[in-house]
Amino acid sequence: MDKHTIFYDAECPICIREIALILEDNRAEYFKAVAIQGNEETLKQYGITAEDALTYLHILRNDGVMLGKMPAVRLMYRGFKGFALVKLANLPLLDRLADLIYPWFARNRYRFPAWLLPRPQCENGVCRIKPLERNLK
Repeated sequence: MDKHTIFYDAECPICIREIALILEDNRAEYFKAVAIQGNEETLKQYGITAEDALTYLHILRNDGVMLGKMPAVRLMYRGFKGFALVKLANLPLLDRLADLIYPWFARNRYRFPAWLLPRPQCENGVCRIKPLERNLK
């Protein structure tokens, strides 16, 4: 199975942390993360401007369909095993509210502190898992 491609802002601390959380939650088999920076032409082929790409999450599904905004967020968190507030965005009534709030949140994400998100086990190449507790394969 081909992987879905997540385009993320590699200069956004929240985006970097969120991608790390997704990939560490056994989601790496479904997704590959690609920085927007340097891949603007690929996004442009789908009619996505650099500004929109840097503002809103976009995922190129493995069937060639590009998703943006909350549909992309929902796909990214489908099957996520960890805690994520965004899971509430799939509940009836809250799903429509999330669709309305997401554009505001995305445009203002730099104002939110990164500590709002749980920390991935390995962040910035530094693992918080004790060496003896690591699952070495």
